[in-house]
Formats: sequence, structure tokens, C-alpha cells
Amino acid sequence: MKLLLCFVISALAAAYSQSSILNPNMPKPGAPAPELAFTHLLQAPDGAKADWASLHGKVVVLEFWATWCAPCIGEIPVLNSLVASVDPAKVQFISVDDEDPADVEAFLKKKPITGWIGIDTSRKVFERFGVESRPTTMVIGPDARVVSTIIRPEELKASQLLALADGKPVTLGGDVDPKVKAELEKATAEAIAEQTGDTNDAADALFEIKLTPGDPAIGGKQPNPHIMIFGPGQLDITNGAVKTLLHEGTGILPSRITSGADVPDTLYKLHVDAPGADPKLLTQAIELAISTGCHVRIEHRSETKDAYVLTAAAEAQAHFTNTPGSGFASYEHKSQTLRALNATPDQIAGALEQVLGKPVVNETGLSGVLRLSLKIDPKDLASVNESLTSLGLRLAPGRRPIELVILSPAPPPTLVRH
Repeated sequence: MKLLLCFVISALAAAYSQSSILNPNMPKPGAPAPELAFTHLLQAPDGAKADWASLHGKVVVLEFWATWCAPCIGEIPVLNSLVASVDPAKVQFISVDDEDPADVEAFLKKKPITGWIGIDTSRKVFERFGVESRPTTMVIGPDARVVSTIIRPEELKASQLLALADGKPVTLGGDVDPKVKAELEKATAEAIAEQTGDTNDAADALFEIKLTPGDPAIGGKQPNPHIMIFGPGQLDITNGAVKTLLHEGTGILPSRITSGADVPDTLYKLHVDAPGADPKLLTQAIELAISTGCHVRIEHRSETKDAYVLTAAAEAQAHFTNTPGSGFASYEHKSQTLRALNATPDQIAGALEQVLGKPVVNETGLSGVLRLSLKIDPKDLASVNESLTSLGLRLAPGRRPIELVILSPAPPPTLVRH
């Protein structure tokens, strides 16, 4: 079961910019577009091919999305409107997803998308285009060269796409039509409410934590957990087990959470909306909600263990920026790649802990956030340090107090009536 993330960066949780979470592996404007290699192509005419030779002369708008991504769903009306406003002989829209085709087709029956649907179950297209967050929109010119990787659908104009198809010089984007913005915000809010079960009854809440049951299994298949991060103290976790709720809700690393077989693998939804809360107090409140609602005992224990200590040279701070917004860092064992999207030094240390399988303690003293995609061979410490050198970071063995969390079942509370 894979964990899926989606970022919403906005006061209204609807209008957002992906510029703060760009992957440096994205193709640069002017570069040839990477090869398309869809495992399935839906809603295309019989015999149609989705390759650059067949699409030559057309502007192609690629929209990387998912059925579980509320902001992606919010963009559907905007994209459908654009499709209806352009000449299909000049502009082709392709929505790119990596989910099971059956799941996508079931979704399309409820929320139709006009244009083609490219299914990328191998994830080769996502990897070639360097897409790590969704939604991501890319515009490819009629010469199969990249025009933009940061434009948002609501910023696009049909006239711009048609002019680009005709070979005219075009600057994409511009002011967003208020009607388009309102449509986007409404559709996104509806998708968020549908996925989180939030009926907006507490829209004016000053502090809100809500824990509800997760979605049931369909055909014996458990739904994948996914996370929407809105900003500090604002997130929604859908279909997460207790360990996932605790990790994503409080920041405790999965490698430091131990749960026995007697802790049920029940799925839950966790909604947190407390942007002004003190982080330490909010963590305690989330733990209380999880402990009480999931009937688990959460025990914190400090033990001195062998660890790796992350330190930084003087030049390391230059790699970190003060870009606003929440982010994450993770390590993909298959591709041996550490990916950081607006990640703090603590989050970088957490991802390195995934690499090495041993606690990593951040003692860099650095501030800010980092964006990177870094190949790291986990075989030995020397190879890891070789990769980190470019960032001015270094790992060294040491012994440090490590806080561990032990989960065990707790009986439901007994109600006593007086």
C-alpha cells in the first residue's frame, strides 16, 4: 500500500502555486519533451497514438493528476472549459494518471473529463517529467519542446494556446478571470469536503481536530492512504492506519514507532485545522485524539542508541531558502533517490533515516527549507556522505538519546453514570 501526497497551498485551500515545490528534474523550457509511454489511453479516437510524432504540430497540455487529489478534481471544470474553447486539431489535452484504469474509469463516470486520459501505471512518464506533486500542468509546443512546467490551468487562455499552435510568440498566463477562480475554488472545496467528510458545519472553527472512520474495502482491496497538506497545522489524512496518522499528524518518524500485531490495522480519516496553534500543544492534542478515538495507548520512551549525526559546513545554509509552505522529504528505495520538496533539516534527517535504517539526529543548526532530488546509494556511510557533500552536509556515527513511541491496544473507556 503506497502513501500518496497532495499539496494545497492557499488561505482558501484552493488557489495555489506549484513554484514552491518544483522538482529540479523537471525538463527546462525549450528542451525536447521526454517520451510519452502510456500503458493505456482512454477517450482517444480509435487508432490514435499519444507520441510526439503523432502529435507533431499540436500544442499538448499535460495535466498530471489523480482521482484522490482534491485540487486536481477542482481543476476539472477549468480544464473542460479550455478543451471546449480550442480547436482540437491544434490543441490536445491529456490528463495523466498512474492509477488502475478501472479506478479511473469509475471516477470518470461520476466526474467526466474531456480530452484524452493517459494511464501511466509504470510511472515512467511521471519519472521522465520529474513530477513529484499533483496537480502539475505542463505545456508542450507544436515542435514537441517544453514551453512551461509551472503554469496553472486557471491562468491559461484559449487564445494563447491557439496562437502558440500557429507558431506565434506567446507569453502564457496572466490575470485569472474572477469567474474562473470562483469556479475553481468551489470545485476544490467540494472535492475536499467529499473526501474528508467535512460538511463545513464548522467552517468558522478556530481550532478543529476530527477523527472519523476510513472508507471500507472494495472487493477485498483496502483503499490507499493519502494526505493533503494545506499549511502549518492544517492537513487531512484519508484512510490512514494509526501509525500513519501518528507519523503524518505529529511528525514522529515511522522507524521510531513500534506497534505489535495486537494493534488493529483499522483505517481512519484525520482532519486538522489549527493554523495558529502552538506546534507542541497541537501535537499533544492530535495524540490525544488518536489515542482516544483509535483506542490505542501511546507511550513515549527515550533510549540511548547508536545513531548518525547530521552536521553542516558553513556553506550549507546557502542551499536552504525561506520559501513559505509545508513540504516533505522521502527516500525511494527502488530509484535510490532522496526527494525533498520544501523540506526542513529535520525532514531531511528523517529521509536519511529511511535510507540507512538507523536513527539520524539533526544537529546542523540550519533554518529554512530545501528542494532537491539526490541519488543516494544506501550501501555504506561513505557513499551517502559523498552524495551529501554537494549540500555541505555530513553524517557521522554517534550515540544519542532517541525518543521511541510504543503503540499498544487500550480498551474503550467505560462510561460511568452518576
